[in-house]
Amino acid sequence: MDQGHVLEGLLSGGNIQKASLAEQIGSIDFQLFRHAVHCVSKQIESSSKNLVANSPLSRKKVMRIPFKTLINHEEKVEHVFSSELKKGLEILLMSKAAIVIVISGSDSDADFLSLLNSFSELMKVVENRVSPPFIIVSPAGHVESVRNCLLENDYFALDTQKVWVLEQLELPIVSISSEANQKKVLMKSPWEIIKKPAGSGGIFSLLSSNKILHTLNEMGVQYTQICSISNRPVFGHPLLFGAVASRGADVGIKLSKTSDTEDDFDLILSIDQLNKMCRDVTQLRFSARLEQTAHVEHVDGQWVTVQPEAANCHRLHTDVTSVLNSCSPDKVCVMEIVEQ
Repeated sequence: MDQGHVLEGLLSGGNIQKASLAEQIGSIDFQLFRHAVHCVSKQIESSSKNLVANSPLSRKKVMRIPFKTLINHEEKVEHVFSSELKKGLEILLMSKAAIVIVISGSDSDADFLSLLNSFSELMKVVENRVSPPFIIVSPAGHVESVRNCLLENDYFALDTQKVWVLEQLELPIVSISSEANQKKVLMKSPWEIIKKPAGSGGIFSLLSSNKILHTLNEMGVQYTQICSISNRPVFGHPLLFGAVASRGADVGIKLSKTSDTEDDFDLILSIDQLNKMCRDVTQLRFSARLEQTAHVEHVDGQWVTVQPEAANCHRLHTDVTSVLNSCSPDKVCVMEIVEQ
């Protein structure tokens, strides 16, 4: 990609402006960025979680779990999933589970607080009240409010040494072109790159770049739940971990009739699958979202403002469910949550 116009900003302006641009450039995951541009140029799209759930192979292996079974913490009764529940409890008690929560811009503080309180109540019924590694991915500008919420509630009894709050991954938006080498990063000013959220799939880059993946491996974590906070997620439920482990799956995906948007997801990944996704960016699939964005261009030695009248750029986007592209169907466990 010819990004000479970005470098022009480093040749003009004051030291503060130059330093700011250099910091923005340094924060870009260029390996992931190049792969994303390659995907959208070659139109390599990601598979839908609905396609997997509805495929003939996976439908034979679907576990249908009543919602009341997940929320019935107090009653210790035998049911059809007792063996999976027992297996999941073993995973939690042996500190072999981790949880990643991805907050979207539409999620309210009240939703976040309510769900963490529910998680705290769930952990109370687990013997010895375990505290799994807990990673929260927040939109830009909301990280401090998340941290304040944790502080004000004593981290909901979580081990503070095993809690991370990360800002969601953003990637530069690029001009529309069918050729990867002709796409240009758009600039808001000569010293500001326009970036947009890259989607839930950005979690894999975050876990790797922040050394959290290494920490999870050192801790002996075997399964990691990655989920949004909408549509009644159940963080850290032993039944879900046990279901995936009992079937020897590398990916467990929880579905419900209310989970009909890309922002609703709940996955459990084996550590092998998590390592694979974090260490090889080519496992992710990106799509191009058309957008209309004002920007500046460097023309004949001058910076000029461009106000487009139609869509003029692509936002690079990846869903965490693209993990399904790199997993054999016989290693996928589909868990459908039903009302009865």
